[in-house]
Amino acid sequence: MIRNKIGTRVLLLAVFLAAVALVPAVNAQNENDYSVTEEVAFEHANAQIINFIANDAEFEEWKGASIDPKPLELYDPNGQKLYYQFSVYKNNSLIGRVDVGANKTLGQSIQVIEQTPVLYNITEAVNKSIETARNEYPDGEIKSTKVVVYCYPSIGAMTVIKDKASGDEHRIFVDAYTLEVIPDRPATETDPGIWSIFDRRLQNGVEENLKSWQASDQLTKSIEQEAASKGICISVPVTLDDYLNSEATNVNYEYYNYFFGLYSLGNTVISRYGKLPVLESEEQKENWNSTLEELSNRIEDPVASKYMYPHGEVMSCGINDRGYFVILFKYGNVDKPLMDEMYTLIDDSAKEMGIQDVPVEFGYGTYWEEIYLESINGWYWFGKSTENLSKSDINTLEEVMEHKPTMPLNKTIAAYGIIPLLKDPNEINLWQEKLYTITCQIQKKMTPYMEKGQIITYGARIRLEIEINETLSSEEQNTIVKEVYQIIDEEARKQNITNVPVVFITPEEESMTKPDNSSNNSDSESDAGGKQSKNNSTPGFGLLASLTCLYGGWKLKRK
Repeated sequence: MIRNKIGTRVLLLAVFLAAVALVPAVNAQNENDYSVTEEVAFEHANAQIINFIANDAEFEEWKGASIDPKPLELYDPNGQKLYYQFSVYKNNSLIGRVDVGANKTLGQSIQVIEQTPVLYNITEAVNKSIETARNEYPDGEIKSTKVVVYCYPSIGAMTVIKDKASGDEHRIFVDAYTLEVIPDRPATETDPGIWSIFDRRLQNGVEENLKSWQASDQLTKSIEQEAASKGICISVPVTLDDYLNSEATNVNYEYYNYFFGLYSLGNTVISRYGKLPVLESEEQKENWNSTLEELSNRIEDPVASKYMYPHGEVMSCGINDRGYFVILFKYGNVDKPLMDEMYTLIDDSAKEMGIQDVPVEFGYGTYWEEIYLESINGWYWFGKSTENLSKSDINTLEEVMEHKPTMPLNKTIAAYGIIPLLKDPNEINLWQEKLYTITCQIQKKMTPYMEKGQIITYGARIRLEIEINETLSSEEQNTIVKEVYQIIDEEARKQNITNVPVVFITPEEESMTKPDNSSNNSDSESDAGGKQSKNNSTPGFGLLASLTCLYGGWKLKRK
């Protein structure tokens, strides 16, 4: 519709109460019976606007925008909270508004989307409303002043003042756009007057409206689940097209399974080849994974001898949860001819197994693993130049790379955010310092969760790791996940980090474990100086940040 008085286009998604004819008033339900919290309203706004962007060309300009989580609360003239009005910003400019119903009896949650907003002055309207009330009733007592939708779509300030002499209450309305004082009189066929959306919306009961709200909630939850699989938490501000462009989060290590080489602490996809099969059942997925494992056995020798570190750029070979065969490189200039060459090798072997257009994902990984080399009498970081290594050292590296890495043990509840591509130990250390700063800043807000036993430990490695009490119900765990991620995200943004990587786990999580090379270690021993055998490798994490917070959590748990 067109909001004529201010010239801004408004898309009303709920059933519009267009008639200005007077409608009999109906007593509204108690707000507390069906009220919607600000947090839930924000989730609905985030999720459903993401959905609109994905499916409606009208919202193309909203790509790259985000919703401010702090809304303006709009009230009905009857005093009930009506809408949460969220502002949409792109490049620090206001490009839209989203009104979410503050009460389930209003029907579907998204009530109004304003795509070409005009600024109004709430502060001046409020001040003028109070000033007018005091001038007209100098002996009166001001009971309240609220921002109201007094005659849809008009917004203004409403001050309620009580005449001390008569005991009567009077309402003073001031329009937020024009700053005009609006007479408090009912709507007629010729005068829009003051009227209540609640009264009109509830004249035929609440059952259908509640069903509409429930449908909105189900849609929001389905979008929330899909977004969560991509590492997006709709409980915090997100770029509204992230949902369209994101893959599964690289924060969740369970998304990948590695056949040989190192495991990655966060992948960045470079390119994909081939075609994914349709895998509808768990049995089909298991069979496909077994097929790809057989494929890895066929190509392991040629890949290891020519393409894999220490002879080449490949650091790991495995599969992901979508069904891609995965090849991960160390950071560098990996060109298309190299990927084409490797894909031909993999595809030829797959065709021998009857697989056409085998799906392969190439990417960079982040690795932080060291091995003790006797020739240098110290720890050697995987990925460093091998130019000065002896043949014996090269053989040692080869042995590690040819075995299946042991993944960290965990049970992931939720994983959000993105681990950035970290190119070397320097960048990893700097990144860890930022995460450690966040853990220190959130300590005060995390303490109540730990004292209640809801969170067992938390710490910072290459991602923030929050260990949640496994005895809590799924509903309780999900509530804590949302609340805690909001706390972390708020602090991370102060450090100029968006999409902060956080994983929520149950107590099965252990420290990063070293690859299982027991088959090669029959002759291993430790000397008096504590040196480990040449085949013993370990993730070289600087765990100061993690251990500091985990120890703090342990102390609280022991209490």
